[in-house]
Amino acid sequence: MSDPMNPERPAPRDPALRPETRPEDEPPRRGAGASMVLWILLLLAIIATAWYFLGRDDAEEMPEPTPIGETTPEPSESPVSAAPAPRETMPERATPPAVTRDARPLTRTPPEYPAAALRSGIEGTVLVLVEVGADGVPTDVSIARRSSSRDLDRAALQAVRGWTFQPAMRDGEAVASSVQVPVDFRVDNQ
Repeated sequence: MSDPMNPERPAPRDPALRPETRPEDEPPRRGAGASMVLWILLLLAIIATAWYFLGRDDAEEMPEPTPIGETTPEPSESPVSAAPAPRETMPERATPPAVTRDARPLTRTPPEYPAAALRSGIEGTVLVLVEVGADGVPTDVSIARRSSSRDLDRAALQAVRGWTFQPAMRDGEAVASSVQVPVDFRVDNQ
């Protein structure tokens, strides 16, 4: 830093303000940071070793020691302490295997072929997703995969709404489920 009054002359250095306060004949210390790193690494190695040995689960289960002076009680000869005679057990009834199956159509009313699609010769298959109640009646009907014609899709939905289904069975009980049914429209079938 220079003297503000005289820009050519440098300011005198105060030895108390000098950043280096060690004597000139002492060599600079090196490796102080390296020794700190070595101490940290040593500490980490000790912690990891302790964690490894304390966390091992290879200690064999030792049997419970028998205290000195205790003996195993001897069986009594009295009729009261005898084990009761085994009862005759009823043979277990064979349970029928639990029935598990998906819902399937019982009555399939054929869909009406839309007149415009029939005149145009449009054919296709509509995949209908049906939510079937436990009573076998469709509760919701939607299209899982469309055909090439909106008219065929509508006719398929209308037809499937009137179908009845055999409900799905889980563990022998009728349950609500969903099933996909294909509805085909072919000109040669009309």
